[in-house]
Amino acid sequence: MRRLCDLDDVKRHLNIEGRWTDDEVYVEIEEQTDDIYQECGDPLAAMITYVDKDTSQSNVFYLKYFLGENRIYGVERVFVGTATKRELVTTDDYTTQSNVGMIKFTTSTVGGLRLSDSDELLVYYVPNLFAKYCALRTAKSLLEKMDTITGGTSSRELEVIDNKLAEQKNQINLRLGIIFSSENINYDSKYGINLNRVMQQHDKNDYVWKEDSVND
Repeated sequence: MRRLCDLDDVKRHLNIEGRWTDDEVYVEIEEQTDDIYQECGDPLAAMITYVDKDTSQSNVFYLKYFLGENRIYGVERVFVGTATKRELVTTDDYTTQSNVGMIKFTTSTVGGLRLSDSDELLVYYVPNLFAKYCALRTAKSLLEKMDTITGGTSSRELEVIDNKLAEQKNQINLRLGIIFSSENINYDSKYGINLNRVMQQHDKNDYVWKEDSVND
């Protein structure tokens, strides 16, 4: 089951000790995840870029690619190819670094085929703001359900969560507003989604990538 945030993300905003079990929180996370995808679209973000060959070296491809955002929550799906793209498998074909918003091919042969300079890389990913949004929505829903069961009134805890949630929702609305007000300039009818075309700076990708902090 896909989750837009994890237990620890919720705990940053809400003390669950003695109030909810981990399983109860996970169920709520999954419900909020479903709602967010329905409201905001699936995928939440997508980028496309060209697969590049290092012209200074014969038949050598660049393996590191920036997704367009410096920090992301995670990568959902990765495709490589031309008109027909093959889906890649994490750990076998690529690794990710969410803290720098990048992926790296494990070799120049991924998904059973060697890379080509006519290939494009297509990535579906989750921006950080949606993960925080999911965690806050989960915290609010848990508190509201507790109030309903106990017959209590809105607590200071819920008020704080509401304020944070309103701020996060504004950021998401701004993001979506920019997308929809751009006269669909990034809309790709083939995929039925908004695609951000990212131009790569491979020299920068090399020094930004940190080998000791890879997220599989």
